[in-house]
Amino acid sequence: MRGVFMMVAAGAAALAAVPVSADEWSDQVQSLIEAAAETYLENGYHYGGYSHEGSLKDGGSEQLTIRIGAGMETQLIGACDTDCSDFDLTLYDSSGRQVASDLELDDFPIVSISPRKDGVYTIMVQMIDCETDPCRYAIQQFVK
Repeated sequence: MRGVFMMVAAGAAALAAVPVSADEWSDQVQSLIEAAAETYLENGYHYGGYSHEGSLKDGGSEQLTIRIGAGMETQLIGACDTDCSDFDLTLYDSSGRQVASDLELDDFPIVSISPRKDGVYTIMVQMIDCETDPCRYAIQQFVK
């Protein structure tokens, strides 16, 4: 299934390469998220309660907090603008234990979790390779 999402992301990246609005980088990442959303929605997911947009310099990182409910399959997807070629997500539980990660050499990370109990998690966002600082990124939660 990840291959389907990667094809959607690649197609959306080609479309997002020539933005026309005042905030072209935000439009790029939102277009990528929206393209992926179509596939998730078609596969029984719906939007979760979490979305975030930010920017990081090359090699930069930040931690974000998310509450994830029990019993739901949760997918966190990330997308970054066309100046970014490697962007990673790692998810930690409240005790600091790593529970999921996508550290592949790509710009569309996906992390999955199906927790048995409600909890607060930390998302470590890492901008591994950004050609022109800063690079804009977005994260969207999908659940089913």
